[in-house]
Amino acid sequence: MQYKPGFIGLGNMGEPMAENILKKFGELVVFNRTRARCEAIAAMGAEVAESAGGLAGKCDLIFLSLPGPKEVTAVVAGPDGLLEHSHPGQIIVDFSTVAPLDSRNMAEAAEKKGVTYIDVPVSGGGVGAAKGALTLMIGAAEEEIRDAGLLPYLETVGNTFHYMNGRGHGSAIKIINNYMSFTAQVINGEALLMADHLGISMDDFYKVTTTSSGNNMILGAKMNKVKTGDLKPGFVIDLVMKDLELARQLCQDCQISNFTLNTGIQFYRLAQQLGYGQCDSSGVIKVIRELEPAHND
Repeated sequence: MQYKPGFIGLGNMGEPMAENILKKFGELVVFNRTRARCEAIAAMGAEVAESAGGLAGKCDLIFLSLPGPKEVTAVVAGPDGLLEHSHPGQIIVDFSTVAPLDSRNMAEAAEKKGVTYIDVPVSGGGVGAAKGALTLMIGAAEEEIRDAGLLPYLETVGNTFHYMNGRGHGSAIKIINNYMSFTAQVINGEALLMADHLGISMDDFYKVTTTSSGNNMILGAKMNKVKTGDLKPGFVIDLVMKDLELARQLCQDCQISNFTLNTGIQFYRLAQQLGYGQCDSSGVIKVIRELEPAHND
């Protein structure tokens, strides 16, 4: 089964995903609020729509990669949005990270129009997106994805699939995963600060911690950035804060306590206040180390 595909949101993640879909299937309609972001993919042969609604009128399968809940709600359910111009049988696959409740609300609104909405948040950063090697957390059962003929499209952007068997569950597990990753980075920064004050070199710190029980995936993933002071973003701190606020909302909705989440939020908020909002998430480690710099005199 082949659909007429569309893609909305050509940011750091969306653009390489859209390019991979275009290369694989030979056609794609795109829309981005900042039209200049469409130029590169248009040169590759993509058709550029004038609006989200205009794209909806041309496509059977629509992918979204948007900054957050506000943007998803506006594009899907807002004036001149997808649902206003939808047709029965249309499918919306949302790669964005939004609250589970938002995903369920979008799915319910879409169902009333005869449209299928599936939350499929992704992990793996811009590098994974370019390689088509993302991890997908799918708010549906594997059988539904296969029966709808979506697997070839999803295989174009990712190589690891987790079927979460319910709308909103893909979004939920993505938020939980990001909470773990971002708060681990705070712990890594505080641990490195301890090493700084004890005169332990950064090389020795990483040699031990990346091969011992204190290791975590984000520690090694950000090691070279921390060592070189490279703040070029893979995932910016402003978006970290968006995801952590979604995690806090999840805890509030479930009425559960979470102390490390609140601590993590304060560190990343401080990083924003110090001007690191558009820097890589590892910038929080720089902020932590500079709060109490070691004096080796």
